Amino acid sequence: MSKLTITEAVKVIPVSESTLRRDLKSGKVSFETDAKNRKQIDISELTRVYGQLKQSAETRRGGITPSEQTEPVNDTHQTPSMNRNETHQNPSMTDTDTPKIVALLENQITDLKAQLAQAADRETALTSEKSKLLDMLSAEQEKTRVLMLPNPEKKRSWLDRLTGR
Repeated sequence: MSKLTITEAVKVIPVSESTLRRDLKSGKVSFETDAKNRKQIDISELTRVYGQLKQSAETRRGGITPSEQTEPVNDTHQTPSMNRNETHQNPSMTDTDTPKIVALLENQITDLKAQLAQAADRETALTSEKSKLLDMLSAEQEKTRVLMLPNPEKKRSWLDRLTGR
């Protein structure tokens, strides 16, 4: 996308230069600085913040046509208008790259399936170990409970009761 200076940007947006500078300072509008430390604002950023831009000589000079400008759908979401011949494909990707990419993705799927199977095996093993540990814990708790019980009293005979033993 083309970038505009503050002066050029003010000519295509519906706000004053002071408002644009305030928005730049507050971070509402993002910008980059060039080698001469001048603020450069992307046209798409202006469209995001201020909506539809006015057609001017600067936008034509920058090579932007009305069909390349974004049109606001609503206040929060904007989509670029596309010509009938344009596609969403990556322009650096060619038809010869497609089989390579498909092969890479198939390899990744195979690797992920293998990792998933290994994870399922580990989960099964851990569940088995957990079950064994819980059984051992229950047995130890039962032993402890039995050891902690008071000794049952012996029945005293009538002679022991009489003599007080």
